[in-house]
Amino acid sequence: MKEFEKRPLLIYDGECEFCIKWARKFKAMTGKFITFIPLQYLPVDYEYVTRAACLKSVQYIDGNNRVSKGAEAVFQLFHTAKKGSFLFTCYRRIPIFRVFTEFIYSWVARNRHLFS
Repeated sequence: MKEFEKRPLLIYDGECEFCIKWARKFKAMTGKFITFIPLQYLPVDYEYVTRAACLKSVQYIDGNNRVSKGAEAVFQLFHTAKKGSFLFTCYRRIPIFRVFTEFIYSWVARNRHLFS
């Protein structure tokens, strides 16, 4: 678990081809800023997020142990990697942007098997 404590963590479904593909792309984009781990490798008693939450959407845990999920997690990832911080700013400051991106994220997450 010590590697999780050193930098932010993105948890994704390691049994979903769509999730694996995007995790690889995000990992290539972010370099060593963020640790990526499939939820299947998390300890059963992991205290920050539940397995059920991880199956619904990606989970991002920042250095202060604040958890973000869904579109917010993706934009937080971009912000941490210094690759599109403006998206995270839009997410935080423009309510319609936040609602729209969460809606799109939710739709894609529910239908991810179609994109695999």
